[in-house]
Amino acid sequence: MTSKLTAAALVAFIILTIGDYLISYRALESNVLNNVATNISQSSQLINTTVASANNAHGNDLATLQTYFNVMLNPNGNSGIIYIVVGRADGSILMQAGAAQKVLPIPDNLENYSQAAKRGLIHVRDKVLLADNEIGFLQYGVATGDLMHAMEQSELDSLLLTSSVILVCFVGLTMLGFTITRKLSMLKQATQEIAAGHFELRIPEGGGDELSDVAHNFNQMSEAIEAKIREISALNQELELRVQHRTSDLHVANLELENNIHVLQQTRESLVKSEKLASLGAIVAGIAHEINTPIGNALVAASTVNEIVKDIDDKASKGKITKSALANFIQQCVEGSHIIEISLQRASELIQSFKQVAVDQSSERRRQFNLATTIQETVLTLQHTFKHTNFELETDIPADVVLDSYPGALAQIFTNLINNSLIHGFEGRAQGRMKIHAALVETKRVKISFSDDGNGIASENLKRIFDPFFTTKFGRGGNGLGLNVVDNITHRILGGRIEVESELGQGSTFIVDIPLSAPTV
Repeated sequence: MTSKLTAAALVAFIILTIGDYLISYRALESNVLNNVATNISQSSQLINTTVASANNAHGNDLATLQTYFNVMLNPNGNSGIIYIVVGRADGSILMQAGAAQKVLPIPDNLENYSQAAKRGLIHVRDKVLLADNEIGFLQYGVATGDLMHAMEQSELDSLLLTSSVILVCFVGLTMLGFTITRKLSMLKQATQEIAAGHFELRIPEGGGDELSDVAHNFNQMSEAIEAKIREISALNQELELRVQHRTSDLHVANLELENNIHVLQQTRESLVKSEKLASLGAIVAGIAHEINTPIGNALVAASTVNEIVKDIDDKASKGKITKSALANFIQQCVEGSHIIEISLQRASELIQSFKQVAVDQSSERRRQFNLATTIQETVLTLQHTFKHTNFELETDIPADVVLDSYPGALAQIFTNLINNSLIHGFEGRAQGRMKIHAALVETKRVKISFSDDGNGIASENLKRIFDPFFTTKFGRGGNGLGLNVVDNITHRILGGRIEVESELGQGSTFIVDIPLSAPTV
């Protein structure tokens, strides 16, 4: 800072000195030359009057005037008029006094007086009235050497005086700058010490100027910072104690939370198992309902055949069997046997289908299976729940879609979706329609959609329906795990994704997008 202030003061000193010199020189030169021009004009008038008077008085008295001028003029001087020449218009000389040359020099124009004065001699020419009203010329020389020397000396004295004043100011400014920068350096050093943590540092406040006020304010700031640091340190100690207590409490709370999470996980696994058992229960109910009809028909046919056999046996024991009675007996036995065979075969087919669905859902075994067949078997196990109602389920699945995946997991998904529609989607409704549609996507995936025209799902619930334990029937038989199980099976086992589209009052559509070949679980 000191070097910068010194350099700035030095540059200012040089600029002021040069500027003052140039301005003073120009002003003095202009004044001197103006005075020279004025003196020349006055001298021309005086000489012209004198020459005119001498030329017209007593016939011609120019000789006397010439003697006078020779005495008065200083031919070798450096100031004033050094020669005077009077001549006619044709150039002939009438009078010549002082240091006049035989060949008159070229006179200077008024515009050239400045350069001529610097040269030391100004040649002036003017008109003069001679005898008989003849117009001649008057030429004289004005020496300016002493005048120019005096002007230069005056300029030099002015330059020295100005330089002295500016030099004194420069020294004063330099000392002032040194004083200011010394205090600023102290402030800088103090700020560095404060930044290093030495808040007890104080700087001198003497001087009675603005920098002293800054030093005073700085010391107050240091005291305030030191007080705040002490206060913050006390608060930090208190905060550390609180953090220790809170950490201890948080540790205990974390242990409790981990225990609760473990309990919830066990509860969730238990509920998931309950969901699977409920599905198996639905399969058992379906088996009981669907097999009841063919088994009942077989029992009726068997009892009928049994009565016929007893009747023919009674007739045989009495020897009353006729040909027509035997033929009728044989015909009735054939018909009864046929009815029993058909009914038992139907029951066997139903048992086989239910058995496959039950095995798939309970074992999660991977195998190749036909999508349409698996979906149809799943629907068959649930059909008894809405068979005699106004709720309908339609399937539209290509017959040639074969998957290498987990049929039990897929059956679990659509079991839950169908039950979800029957319980929630059609709540408060007397009729409704469900549909399962499937289509291949890029030959490697299949997209299966399940839709209903029921109540739909509120927009605020759409993002939460797959969350565990979320249900709108909490406390009324719902555990909130049905759709969460569907979501987990779709992602974790089948390697796909599930989306839902729904508007309140417009029904819902669940879209299950899975690969034809499931990833290895």
